[in-house]
Amino acid sequence: MCSPALMRQVHMPAHISPPHVHGAVVAERAHAPQHEEHEEHEHEHGGAEPVAAAPGRRVGRRSLFRMSAIGGASVAATAALGGVANAATAAGRGAGPSGRTQRVVDLTHELGEDFPVVYKLVEQPEIEQIKFLDVDGFNANQLTINEHSGTHIDVPGHFSPGAPTLEQLSAELLVVPLVVIRIADRAARDHDARLTVTDIRRWESRYGRLPARSFVAVDSGWWRRVNTPGAFLNEDSGGTFHFPGISPEAAAFLVEERNVVGAGTDTSSLDGGAAAVPLTHQTLLPAGKYGIENLAALDSAPDHGALLVVGAPKHRGGFGGQIRALALV
Repeated sequence: MCSPALMRQVHMPAHISPPHVHGAVVAERAHAPQHEEHEEHEHEHGGAEPVAAAPGRRVGRRSLFRMSAIGGASVAATAALGGVANAATAAGRGAGPSGRTQRVVDLTHELGEDFPVVYKLVEQPEIEQIKFLDVDGFNANQLTINEHSGTHIDVPGHFSPGAPTLEQLSAELLVVPLVVIRIADRAARDHDARLTVTDIRRWESRYGRLPARSFVAVDSGWWRRVNTPGAFLNEDSGGTFHFPGISPEAAAFLVEERNVVGAGTDTSSLDGGAAAVPLTHQTLLPAGKYGIENLAALDSAPDHGALLVVGAPKHRGGFGGQIRALALV
């Protein structure tokens, strides 16, 4: 979402207070070694009962036959998909385009009504079931969700007038090499820690120059806090959030000195919670890059060599949207 710094420009009614949220349950991750860097100390700084049919509503024989046929097809499709999913789960990997075996790592939080959002700028998600199988012949939910909730993408138009919006984002930008730079050790000591140019150069001293058209993800270990009430936004008594992000200097380096498609964090803002001005957003997005916020399980992805697949929505005029971020390892 946009930086918490923008809250300083928003007048908040006195009766509004932070919601008591419990985060979202993160699906179990594939077991992989953790790759945290031990960094030098620097000063930079988550079977209901059937619903009774509505009075006066009846389902005709033809509709029942049609629903029965659809149901049979659905069962068959579910069984087929389940077989594929179970096989993939059992194997823990799949065949990649190069013929080598690959794991699929889900870097996405489960989005629910209790997912922590920057409540002064974004409303809590609402998910309401409005159609029911035993009444309407199918199940369906009505979603009321801000684009910048949960694991989501920020596109250039989010911070730059006339810049590309979500549906205009090239699909080629959504399947790219993944780079993971780890600052979790420093973030554990300094909750306002941010990715620095030094961090990027240290990564390059180990693995070489950032790959062309790659996406840089910052692993601060913060995603683990999502299920602990209050810990993810980490708000102090004065109303300032304290969580890691990307420094404006690092953002400028990625834009001016390296050829990346974007960058992301495992926190609620690219800028970090305590940033007074959203300079990281203002640097990356107007330059045609995109951002991803609230990534999960980055410790299960390698430092380099993985492929990021961003399953982004395509609604017209979108300034962002919920995504399914997957790493092919």
